Amino acid sequence: MKLLCIFFTLIFLLSTPAVRGQSVNQDDLPAKADQNETMIDTLKKMQIQREENEHKKLLEKGSQIKEETAALLKESSLFGGKKLSRSSEKKLKDIEKFAKQIRSDSGGSEDEKLDSPPSNLADALEQLSQVSDRLNDNLAKTSRRVVSISVVNDTTEIIQLVKILRGYLN
Repeated sequence: MKLLCIFFTLIFLLSTPAVRGQSVNQDDLPAKADQNETMIDTLKKMQIQREENEHKKLLEKGSQIKEETAALLKESSLFGGKKLSRSSEKKLKDIEKFAKQIRSDSGGSEDEKLDSPPSNLADALEQLSQVSDRLNDNLAKTSRRVVSISVVNDTTEIIQLVKILRGYLN
């Protein structure tokens, strides 16, 4: 037992200088508050960058809706303006998908019926074109921190128009 106590005491005394040699001088390290401020600033910058990228994606989706709508208008005029071709179905799906993503990212979630639904294909396409132009204008006016009711309303209207236009597919 006495031998065991001497052994542990000897190990303790020999390890103490080794631990002291490994300790870091406090003057070499930046203050803990400075480290936290730097980390917080970096996290804030990363969050701002992420929000800006998400806003750019919303703008891109809005322009894609506008492009797909223009393609639908052109395609409709080629087929006499009475029906849409089956190839238009993919464009309608893309328009609806982008509109739902924009609406979801803007804080909207519910479908509402149109106040005055268009009575024919030409009117529906024209209304879709006007709403997609208005959506792009509203998206361009908003910043990454703004929740716009007009953007939510425009996307909801686009979704409802797409549902109406699906009735005109061959």
